[in-house]
Amino acid sequence: MPTRRREELTVIYCLFIILFVGVADNQVLSPLLPAIQAQFGRSSSEVGLLFTGYAFCAGISVLIWGPVSDVFGRKHGLLTGLIAFFAGSCTSYLSTGFYTLLGGRILTGMGASMLSLNTISYAADFFPYSKRGWAMGCIFSSYFAAMILGIPMGSWVGDRFGWNVVFGAMGLIALALMCTIQLLLPRLIPKSHGINRPTAAEYVRRYAGFLRDQSSFGALLTSLFASAGTMGFLAFLGKWLHNSSRVRLVFLIAGTAALLASPMAGSIADRIGKRLQFVLSSAALALFLFLLPTLRWGAGIFVVLGLLSLSAAFRQGPMEAVLTEIVPSDSRGTFVALKNSFSQLGIGLAAFFSGVLFDAKGYSGVCFLGAGSCLLAAAVMLFACRNREL
Repeated sequence: MPTRRREELTVIYCLFIILFVGVADNQVLSPLLPAIQAQFGRSSSEVGLLFTGYAFCAGISVLIWGPVSDVFGRKHGLLTGLIAFFAGSCTSYLSTGFYTLLGGRILTGMGASMLSLNTISYAADFFPYSKRGWAMGCIFSSYFAAMILGIPMGSWVGDRFGWNVVFGAMGLIALALMCTIQLLLPRLIPKSHGINRPTAAEYVRRYAGFLRDQSSFGALLTSLFASAGTMGFLAFLGKWLHNSSRVRLVFLIAGTAALLASPMAGSIADRIGKRLQFVLSSAALALFLFLLPTLRWGAGIFVVLGLLSLSAAFRQGPMEAVLTEIVPSDSRGTFVALKNSFSQLGIGLAAFFSGVLFDAKGYSGVCFLGAGSCLLAAAVMLFACRNREL
């Protein structure tokens, strides 16, 4: 195997595992909540702070990590993120009080935000744009792997050994990843290496510039609407189906299809155009979201949810590839940080309004909101992100 090809596969393997751990750690909290709530005697709103604190601190801290990543490099960012993730996981594992656990989850969220930021930025720096769709498709298939493997495994470990053991295991995995990355992941020299480092005020101006520029602001809105488009229907799927075993079966089948399709989807995007594939996949997502609430339990739901997952898989890799090409590489980490914050904002807004719509209109209202968000993401990508050959 040629050296470059072997190096590419090594990078994809490392980044896939890093993102898998970050995503699985966040998702696995849901099945552990009843045991945590019972042990500490807290209300549902109080244990909800474990989600809110994690997401809020991740969304805010990433705005600091972005400039740091541009200056010191993506590999250093990944290693630092894993150290914070390890420290937060150990704190969660050893916690004997609720607020100690909350502090551990906040620290873990800050580390996870560094992992997501530097995974995307490293892949964009390492792979040329002509191959970035394939690379991003492979790496972001970890989302679907976490869905079908991480949650069931974490839930089983929690039931058998206790909820805190899950966080301890995550910490050990992070420790192993530090050694793996140090040995296997090539170090990329930052484009700003040897140049006078910008001041904090300069980075604030850079963030403001992203908001003023049509293409970069369009990319940020695309990320917001794309994240909002899938949040609501996933969050309320279990409540709509009224059966946890049905939900697990649906996620297993649909997630497996998306996991297998994601690398192929990225390769197709490299050939036909990443922006075009994103627009078509978002339109398909909207169509299937309109259709989903009209169905009853049976084969039709499996078909439509499978197509929804495939559409999401065909959209994710091309979207990340396009959005990382919007700005020059020496400010990519800063831009990806702002993009991730917009994504978190979209998730938060979608979660809030989906709850309101579910109570007022049922699951159809949630799906219509998601479909509208997907169409907005496609429209913004089509008409605003036009300053490069994307």
